[in-house]
Amino acid sequence: MNKIPVVGGGEISPSDMGLTLFHEHLRLTTEVVRWNWPHLYNESEEFRRAVDAVNAVKRFGVKTIVDLTVAGIGRDVRFDERVARATGVNIIMGTGFYTYTELPFYFRNRGGIDSLVDVFMHDITIGIQGTNTRAVFVKAVIDSPGLTRDVEMAIRAVARTHVKTGAPPIITHSFVGNRSSLELIRIFKEEGVDLSRAVIGHVGDTDDVSFIEQVLREGAFVGLDRFGLDLYLPLEKRVRTTIELIRRGWVDQILLSHDYCPVIDWYPTETVRNMVPDWSMTLIFEKVIPRLRDEGVTQEQVDKILMDNPRRLFSGRS
Repeated sequence: MNKIPVVGGGEISPSDMGLTLFHEHLRLTTEVVRWNWPHLYNESEEFRRAVDAVNAVKRFGVKTIVDLTVAGIGRDVRFDERVARATGVNIIMGTGFYTYTELPFYFRNRGGIDSLVDVFMHDITIGIQGTNTRAVFVKAVIDSPGLTRDVEMAIRAVARTHVKTGAPPIITHSFVGNRSSLELIRIFKEEGVDLSRAVIGHVGDTDDVSFIEQVLREGAFVGLDRFGLDLYLPLEKRVRTTIELIRRGWVDQILLSHDYCPVIDWYPTETVRNMVPDWSMTLIFEKVIPRLRDEGVTQEQVDKILMDNPRRLFSGRS
C-alpha cells in the first residue's frame, strides 16, 4: 500500500504515520438505542470528550490513531472527520461487523459470507457511509461465546475480503479466556490470509507468555492493547509481560494501545470511571514507557513498537 487513506478523504504515506496508537475508539455507542432514542445522547459533549482525548495524546507526539469502531458498535465516519479536523491528528478507519453471537437478518438471509464481503469491499474501494473516506483495514471479532455460526461467517468474510482486495491489514478482537485467538488463526490460515498483515488483538489480557508466543510463532502481530483495563489484567502484569516478550526477542511483532473509549454508552460514565480509573489514551506514555525504560527497554525498541511496527502493518513493507 503506497498511500494510506485517512478520514476526510485524504491520504498519507506510511512513513508519515509517525507515533501511532493502533487500537482505540473515538466513540462507541449502541446503534439500535442511538437510532431510536437520540434524546439519550449529548452529541456536543461526546465530541468534546473525543477531541480532548485526541489532543491529550497529540501532546505526547502521536500523529495517527486507528479507530477500531466498526458496524455494530456505532461507527460514524462524519464524527471521526470532525475530530480529525479539530485536532489535526490522522485518523484511520476500517470495516467489519462487531458481534459476539449473531449477524443481522439482512446478511444472514442475503448470501451470508458473500454479502458481508460485498459491503466490506465497498468500504475499502468506494467509501464508508456515503463519504469518500475509505476503510484501511478489516476487523474480525470473537469473544466469550466462542465460534458461533454467525461469528464464523463474519470472520471468514473478513479473511476473504483481505485476500480479494490485496491483503489490507486485519485487526482482531479476541478473548483470552477461551483462547479464541487460536480459532482466528486457524480460520485465517484456511482462507489464505497473510498472517504478517494480521493483528491478534487483546492477547495482552493474559500474562501467560507461552500462550502469547504460540500466537507470535504463527507470524502475526499481537495486540498488547488494553493498558488501563485493569479489570481484565492489572497494569503491572501487562507491563511485566511486555518486558518479557521484548526480552525474548519479539519486539518486531508487538503493538501497544489502550482500546480506550472517551465515549462508551455500555455503562454510565461514572461507572466506567470507577471500574477503570486509570484507563485513558495517554496511559502508555505516562506510566508504561517510563517503566519499560527503567527495565532496560531502549528508545529504539519503543520506537519500533509505536512507529515502525504500525507502519509495517499498514504498508506491508519491512
